[in-house]
Amino acid sequence: MKKRWLLALVFTYLLFIPNLVFAVDFDILSYQGDLNIHADNTAIFKETITYRFGDDYNGQLVGLGKAGKMPEGFDIDPDPTVQVSKNGRIVQNASFYTMEEEDGYKVKIYNAGYAGDTVRVTVTWKLTNLLFLYKDIAELNWQPLTDSTGDIKEIEFKVSSDTSAEKLYFHAGQLLRDSSVEKVNNLYHVKMKDLPRKRQIELHAYWPRSAFAGAPDQGLEEERLTDFNRIESNIATEKAQSEIMMKWVFPVIFMSLLLLVPLFYRKFRQSTSIKKVFSKDHRLYEPPMDLPPMVLAEAVYSTSLEEVNPLNKSGFGKFTFERLIQATLLDLVDRGHLSIFQRDEEPYVRIISEKGLSNFEKECLRMTLSNKKELAISELFPDYQVSSSLYRGAKESDEKHIRETGSRLKRSFEGRLQRIQSCVKDKVHVLRIPSYYRPLTSEERRLALGMRVCSAITALGGLLFFYYSWQTHGFFSIPFLLLGLTGLGASFWVYLATRGAYRDGVLTEEGAEIFYLWTSFENMLRDIAHLDQAELESIVLWNRLLVYATLFGYAKKVSKLMKVRHIQLENPDLNLYVAYGWHSQFYTSTAQIKQYTAVANTASNYSVSSGSGSSGGGFSGGGGGGSIGAF
Repeated sequence: MKKRWLLALVFTYLLFIPNLVFAVDFDILSYQGDLNIHADNTAIFKETITYRFGDDYNGQLVGLGKAGKMPEGFDIDPDPTVQVSKNGRIVQNASFYTMEEEDGYKVKIYNAGYAGDTVRVTVTWKLTNLLFLYKDIAELNWQPLTDSTGDIKEIEFKVSSDTSAEKLYFHAGQLLRDSSVEKVNNLYHVKMKDLPRKRQIELHAYWPRSAFAGAPDQGLEEERLTDFNRIESNIATEKAQSEIMMKWVFPVIFMSLLLLVPLFYRKFRQSTSIKKVFSKDHRLYEPPMDLPPMVLAEAVYSTSLEEVNPLNKSGFGKFTFERLIQATLLDLVDRGHLSIFQRDEEPYVRIISEKGLSNFEKECLRMTLSNKKELAISELFPDYQVSSSLYRGAKESDEKHIRETGSRLKRSFEGRLQRIQSCVKDKVHVLRIPSYYRPLTSEERRLALGMRVCSAITALGGLLFFYYSWQTHGFFSIPFLLLGLTGLGASFWVYLATRGAYRDGVLTEEGAEIFYLWTSFENMLRDIAHLDQAELESIVLWNRLLVYATLFGYAKKVSKLMKVRHIQLENPDLNLYVAYGWHSQFYTSTAQIKQYTAVANTASNYSVSSGSGSSGGGFSGGGGGGSIGAF
C-alpha cells in the first residue's frame, strides 16, 4: 500500500512538471501579429516574435498552417520575407529556408547565439482567400497561432482592412482571462498577457459582403450573419458557464464531499469505539497474562510475523519483526530452553532443550539458528545471510543464477513465516483464548467506504481539474489544487484510520478489557524510570518484565534500571544479559534480517540492464495554425 501512496504522490508531483524534452530553453517576451486584408481577399500577415534565450541556440522556427476549416482556395505563399535582430542589432542576410509540411510551411532561421541573447524575428507572409465570402458577409475565422513551444508574455494583434470590420472577436480558450479589443478607425487592436505554451488563438470577424465585391466568388450562397452571432453568443455563454462550473460548482461539490469525511468518521468511531471509558494513564505492575510474545501479539494485538515481514512493505502491526524475534528468544532463555553466554567477547546462544516447546517456537529456532545447537548472536539467521556482493559487478550471464538465488531465499523465508504463524494460531486455539475482535458490520463498512470514496474523489477530481484547467486553458486554479492536495491527505489519513479495522475487525467488550490491562502494563514499562521505591518493590516477576519490555520496545530502559538497582534474577543467563547490556546486540543482530531480505528481494528481480496541449473550448471552429520554436 505504501507503494501505491508513493505512486500517488509521484503522480501529483508530475502534474506540476512540464513536458521534459531535450530542447533549447527560451522565453517568448512578446508576439506581435499584424494582419492587413485587401479588397481582393488577399492579405499580408506579419508576425514578430521576441525571444530571450536561456541556453546557447542555433536558430529559430516560425510556422504558419492551413489545416482545418479554411476557405476554398486558401493558400500561403511559400516564400516569406524574414528579418532578424539580435540584442538590438539587425542581422544582415540572415540565412533561412522554408520547409513545406503537411498542413503549411515552417521557416527555419539559422541564427546561432548564446544564452542571454534577445532575438527578434519578423516573418511576413502573403495569404490568398483568407476570408469566407458568404451571401451577406465576409467572415474571418482563422487561428494564426496554435503551437508555441514557450509561454508568451505579451500578445498584440492588429487587424486592418480597406473597409472596417463590423465586429471582431479574439478567442484564446474558455477559461483564459479576457483580452482587450479596441477599434480605432479601420484598425482593430488586440492585447493580451501570459498565453501558456501550445495554446491557440483565434480571430473571428465579419465585414459587409460589399467590402469584397471584387474578390473571386467562392460559391457560398447561404447567409451567415445569424450563425456568426449565434456562435459568438454560444462562446460567451459557454465561457460564463465554464467559469461558474470551474470556479464555483465543482469546488463546492468537492468541498462538500470532503466535509462528509469527518461526518462519516465520527459515526464510524461512535460505532466501533467501546462504550466503557478506561483511564489512559493507569499502570499495572505485573503482566495481565503469561503468554509467549508471539501468542500475545496474535491474540491481543492481532499482529503476526507475516504482517510485519520485512519483505511486506505495506505490512503494519503493534510490534516490529525484530522485537517479536528478540522477545521470543529471550522468553526461551527465561524458560530454560536456551542459554545465553559469552565467548571470545561475544554473546552466544545455545539450545539446552526443545522438550516442551510449542511448534511455533521450534520453527522460530530453525529460522534463527538453522540446525545449529549454538550460535553467536551476530550470526543469527544463517540460512538467509546474503550480501549485495551477490549481484554487485555481475555480468549478464549471471542473471539467472542471481534471480534463482534471490527467489529461493525469499520462498524459504516466507514459507518459514507461514509455518510459524500457522503454529501460533494453533497455540491460541489450544490455550482457548477467545477472539478479542469482531468483524465490521455492514453499516460500519459503508461508513468506511464512504470516507474512502469521498476523499479519493476529492483528491482525484481536484488534481485532475487543476491539471485540465491549467494545461488546457492556462487557468491556475488554487482552489482545485488545495482541494486535490487536501483530498490526497484525507485519503491517506482515512487509510491509516481504517486499515486496522478492515484487516482485524474491532475490539469486543472483553477484548477492550484485556487490551486496557496490557496498555496499563505498557504504561508502567514506559514510566519505569520514574517509579518510586514502593512501586518498584511491587514488581515481583522481573524476568517476565524483561521479556515483555523487549517486546514493547523498552528493553534498554528496564535493563538499565535493573543494572542500576542491582536487581538479580534466579536465571544467571538473564543476569548476564542485563549486566553486559546484550539487548543492543540482540536487536542489531535480529535487525540484520531486513538487510538480508532486501538483498534477496533485489536479487530475485535482478537484471543487468536495470541498473501535448489541447485546445479546450471557447473557439468558433476556425482553421489555419501557426507555430513558434527554437533549436
